[in-house]
This record gives sequence, structure tokens and C-alpha cells, in this order.
Amino acid sequence: MNNRYILFPVLIILGIAAGAAMMYGLDSERGEVQPVQPSSAPQLDVDQHPMASTFVITQVSDTERIQMLEQQVEALTERIEELEGTVETGNDAEGQAENGVPVIGSSSTVDTPVSSLSPAVTTANLVKAGIDEELARDIVRRSNEIDLKLLELRDRASREGYFRSDRYAREASELREQNISLRDEIGDDYYDNYLYASGQTNRVKVASVMLGSPAETAGMRDGDLILNYDNRTMFNWNELQQATSRGERGEYVNVTVLRNGQLLNLWMPRGPLGIRLGSARVQP
Repeated sequence: MNNRYILFPVLIILGIAAGAAMMYGLDSERGEVQPVQPSSAPQLDVDQHPMASTFVITQVSDTERIQMLEQQVEALTERIEELEGTVETGNDAEGQAENGVPVIGSSSTVDTPVSSLSPAVTTANLVKAGIDEELARDIVRRSNEIDLKLLELRDRASREGYFRSDRYAREASELREQNISLRDEIGDDYYDNYLYASGQTNRVKVASVMLGSPAETAGMRDGDLILNYDNRTMFNWNELQQATSRGERGEYVNVTVLRNGQLLNLWMPRGPLGIRLGSARVQP
């Protein structure tokens, strides 16, 4: 019953506000502003009315609108980068499909569109990273050999009816063990250059630090770039997540971050850092 008494005045106020807005719009189109007629009715103290803030129109300048749009674009960009990392994680791991049938996530780009989510290892990008052209061609050739074998396996398994079976998973795993690790092949410095040259992200960015977390206690801040964890270079947040789960829980390791052009060494215990992770593309 009380809700009904409250609802009626609210609807009346909304109706008055809507009518006033329509009249103002019509008058604005004619270039006229109608004066407000004085009324003998008691004046309502708008500032004290509980619904007053509902009808306040905030004046926002064009500059402020542009700034808000830029912030939204930046947030969307960070989210896309996080999703790219999620796709990369899914490609590197084995999942379970419906009915318990194993699905193999491939780290190769066979039969997939070339994009920022599935970049192809090319001679051109390796040469841009500073790799000798002859060595670059050899790396690409060996990588393509494994990709072609994976294609043949998938085609054969599909035709013979054992695609996505335990047999297929085993045979695909054996082939991937023969594949080269580009990072191990060319080293961290060249690998960093390669990621940047091929348009991929190559830095782990701290999107936000959780209150009361080990990261906050150690002095980590939003926007920091995590360069090393336990003296190993981190190129993506998936690597960092795996690194924090290794070793003995609680032992302190050195974490090197870049903040405003300055390198800082933070000592943190192994385990969850308590940060939300993003990624960034920075020229080495």
C-alpha cells in the first residue's frame, strides 16, 4: 500500500518533466524560449526534494566527452588484449569437450586465419627482429614441416573416424614435441624483438592492484610493467601465472618492474600476486 502512495507522485513528477522537456524542445526548434509564468501555488524547494537529483541535467563539454570516449576506447583495448591472452592460453592447453572427449589446443597456426590472435612465424618478421635471413628461413621451414604433419594427421583422423579421440590426442602430442620453441631457438632478446616486429604484445601490465594483496604490500602499483619474475623474463601474463605456481609456496622471489622509466626490484612471496593482469606492446 505504501509503495502505491509513493508511485503516484513519482509518476506525476515524471509526466511533468517529460512534458516540459517536449515543450522546451519544440520551442528550441523555433528558436524561441518561452518565459516561465509566475504561479500563485506554493513554491517547492527543489534542492530539498528527494527526487531533485533525478532531473538534474549535467552539462558536459566536448572536451570532456572526448576524454570519456578515449578512456572507454583504452578500456576496450585492454580488454581485447586480455582476451588475446585468454585465446593464447586456450591454444597452449588441453581442454575437455562434451561427453569427456579430449580436445587438443594447438600452439600452431595451421588452417587458421592470420591475425593478431594467430600470427604466423614468417621469415620477414624474424629478419625484422634481427635474425640472419638464412637462419630465419631454416626456422620457418622446420616449423612448417610440423604444421604440415599436423594437417595431415587431422585430415587422416577425420577420414578414418578417430578425430578428437585418445589416439588422435596421443599422435598430435608426439608431433608437437618435435616442434621448435621459437623463444629457446633465438633467445629472449631476439624473441622480444620478434614479438614487437610481428605486432604482438610483449609486456605484462598491471591493470590494477588488489587491496591487501602481496602485490600492494610489496609496493606494486597500477600501470607497472612486470619485466622479470624470479630472474626470468615475462612476455605475457600466462607465463607469469605459471611462474607464480612453481617453486615452494611462500618463498620470496625478485620481481622487476618498470615504472615511469625506472627499474624497481620488489621482493614478493611465491603464489598469487593479487593483481589484475593486462598486456602491452612496447618497443624493446
